[in-house]
Amino acid sequence: MAKSEEKKSRRRLQLAQITSVISVTLVMTVLGALGLTFLISMRLSEYAKEQFSLQLVLSEVMAENDVAPMQSGLEKLPFSRKVNYISKEMATQEYLAYYPNDFMDVLDYNPLPRVFEVYIQAEYVHEDSIASIEESLKSNYPLHITDIEKDPLGVRETNQNLRLIGLFMAGLLSLLTFIMLVLIHNTIRLTIYSRRFIIRTMQLVGATSKFIRRPFLRAGFWQGFISAVLASGITAAAAYLLHREESELFPQQFLVQTSILLALIFIFSLSVTWFSTLLAVRKFLRTSTNRLY
Repeated sequence: MAKSEEKKSRRRLQLAQITSVISVTLVMTVLGALGLTFLISMRLSEYAKEQFSLQLVLSEVMAENDVAPMQSGLEKLPFSRKVNYISKEMATQEYLAYYPNDFMDVLDYNPLPRVFEVYIQAEYVHEDSIASIEESLKSNYPLHITDIEKDPLGVRETNQNLRLIGLFMAGLLSLLTFIMLVLIHNTIRLTIYSRRFIIRTMQLVGATSKFIRRPFLRAGFWQGFISAVLASGITAAAAYLLHREESELFPQQFLVQTSILLALIFIFSLSVTWFSTLLAVRKFLRTSTNRLY
């Protein structure tokens, strides 16, 4: 009879530990998904900035032989991400793709200008930086550039919208992280609560508080470790799929940022489970016998 009760007690203990691991894993997976969503939003914000470009309208008197050296020089500038050259012929093809009427039937010359599309690095997409870049280009190529045109969507509006999105995502992530922290603490506290009489029995036989805490802290550490491994694996798989399907939108740098997120998941999971276990055990060590029931 005693052996049967002991087996049942062990099963209940194992089930409680497994339930705790599953609960912490689910919470950490949600946190990993939130962190990944934050990284995606930041990457989309950067990608939106990378689409900003300056259109350099070239002078009609500029020789065609000067185009290649100028493009090479533009590509070497620190703020330049990519430079596309649009010739008169290419501009005509783009025009005819949207408008069926061929102006060449009326005019005996091509009025469309030659243009350099200079895509700006994301960190330079600010009003002050763009103004400085325009002045630098005009001073460096005074005879080549007749005008500089920008994208229709202004830099100020773009940055304001992206800033609001970033603040919203950061606030949401902070709030949900706090909620998840409370959930993990309560889950571990309930697990320790089911073993409160074991703690009291160990105290009655003379075990020190350090001796009693040791197995609980060891179990809490392994619960956090296993949960972190499982949650990190799910998060890493999701990030890899994003990189594989959209490698241009989510380059190798995105995977590097994800690896930092995985390290944070490990640290957070181990820290929270260990400290929550420590606080729960300390509480029941100090609880009187009457309040255990």
